[in-house]
Amino acid sequence: MTISDIDSATPAELAPVLHAALQRLGQLGRTGAVALEALVEDSDADFDEAAGWIEEIAAGNLGD
Repeated sequence: MTISDIDSATPAELAPVLHAALQRLGQLGRTGAVALEALVEDSDADFDEAAGWIEEIAAGNLGD
């Protein structure tokens, strides 16, 4: 998948890419977090929504 495919990706196509990217950011630690933060704007509602869902998944609260 390329970045240009993201806008039309289905959840099933996008989830493995996001999972791999999040794992890699975790491996990079603070350096990865700082690189991501540089891309996120304060008023990015879509990012805030996604971050909330990631928190739910990490807490084990989402379920099937």
